[in-house]
Amino acid sequence: MRSKPATQYIAWRNRMRTQHPNLWHPIRFAIMLIVLAWTIYGVCYEPPTDIFGVIWVAMLVTALVPSPLFLKSTSVAILVIASIGDLFTPYAHLGNSLPAQLYAYGMLAYSTNAIIVATLLTYYVVNILLIDPPGPNTNPVAMVSMYAMVLLLGRALSWSEKTTQKSFEAAQNKNRLQELESRARIADAIHDAVTGDLSAATFVAQRHIGGNSSSPGVAADPANATTTTATATADAEDWRQINEYILSALTNVHRVIDELNMDATTLPGDADGEALANLLRATLDDGDRRLRKLGFNITSIRHCAGGKPSASQAIAELANNLLREIYANIARHAAPGSKVDLSVMLRPNAIEITQINPMKEDMAGADERDDELPGGHGLASFKKQLESYQGTLTTSAQDGSWTLFAYIPVTVIDDSPGLLEQVQV
Repeated sequence: MRSKPATQYIAWRNRMRTQHPNLWHPIRFAIMLIVLAWTIYGVCYEPPTDIFGVIWVAMLVTALVPSPLFLKSTSVAILVIASIGDLFTPYAHLGNSLPAQLYAYGMLAYSTNAIIVATLLTYYVVNILLIDPPGPNTNPVAMVSMYAMVLLLGRALSWSEKTTQKSFEAAQNKNRLQELESRARIADAIHDAVTGDLSAATFVAQRHIGGNSSSPGVAADPANATTTTATATADAEDWRQINEYILSALTNVHRVIDELNMDATTLPGDADGEALANLLRATLDDGDRRLRKLGFNITSIRHCAGGKPSASQAIAELANNLLREIYANIARHAAPGSKVDLSVMLRPNAIEITQINPMKEDMAGADERDDELPGGHGLASFKKQLESYQGTLTTSAQDGSWTLFAYIPVTVIDDSPGLLEQVQV
């Protein structure tokens, strides 16, 4: 078992690798230190004899030290410094820049592409054969081969890194797929094992709510009339509470299933609004199916007036979650077996949601303040979220009927970001 300092160090190292990949690249720093030591050794072995040679060495070292963080710019700077050094000091022509030049060629090959590599190799071949031929003691073929090997090594490191990254991403996608499949199986198992029995239990409870448990013969006896009425009322209240508990449990189970079935994916774009429309349609179909199992007569309609909106990720998620909250409130607070009307209007610049349904008898007297209406805590939160987007959420409870209207302005997305889509299993 690792010690606490070791665990903290590993956590810090992983965080640094994730947040600052350029600051955590030990191979780059190791190569830079080797080249720096090689350069310093050359300077110590044969020091510069003039001030321009000292300045040239200082410039070369200055460009070399930060090179692991800025590969392209510093590599180009090293090549420029090495090339112009011959114009100011003969010290630059003694071979002291060779390690830095090889390093710069390799880093450019690593951080760019094959076209740049071919260009660099062509430039060096032309330079060493035609422009600036080496001395009689230097073999140009060996020099070209050495630079070519460095360029190939840089490209090989780049290809290896890309291959490793692709393999890692493929493994992540495979694990993600396995996780989604496992979650889907768990959701189906929960649904099959729990929701069917809960739905049947709530049907039984709703049939007994408001019923009279006494027989006609007993009810006809005036002496037992008061007792029978009290017993029937108590039984109805008990069944009402049982129904509330069952509906609450059923809602919670479906929320767990929703979480298991939920997967956030980014679409390449939603210029025509099709992704948002499909998302809301799937939520409507799923909510209707569940409410019909509970005995509600629900009619949900999705209209398109003037075109489907292309929404941002945040707006799409907000509209979808509000629909889920509306369905949950209907199951908890609408009159059992009542008719429910739900409309979703899609406009080019907005989404409008309207809900109308009878309320339960014990809630029909609620006032019109959001914080005291059925589902008020959830709706109050959604109201604040909508107001932050210049939207509105209004509710009213009059004559035993509950009405909700939500206006959600749509923020048009760019071509690059996608839309958050909830995948229904």
